[in-house]
Amino acid sequence: MTGKTWGEIKSTYPIGARVTGAVKVKFQHGVFLELDGAPEVRAFVDLLSYNPNGAMQGFGLPEVGEIITGVVAELVDRDQQLRIRVGAPFWENSD
Repeated sequence: MTGKTWGEIKSTYPIGARVTGAVKVKFQHGVFLELDGAPEVRAFVDLLSYNPNGAMQGFGLPEVGEIITGVVAELVDRDQQLRIRVGAPFWENSD
């Protein structure tokens, strides 16, 4: 289904939903993902939300084309954008 409204996107991807996508664009401060089956969805992972190993061991971001899985952490109405978190938040030093 293409051309989803922002309301439909929010219903499909609520906070806490698990998503997978490929890095489409990489910036110094984060990456945009193209979610599987939903190219119209704007999904963003910022530098502080990318912590795949569960411990802040570096500040690298995935490369364009890399597939990553994360959780919807925020729905930003102003930008009609999903904010994605990968791994535990860096301030949670568990495991």
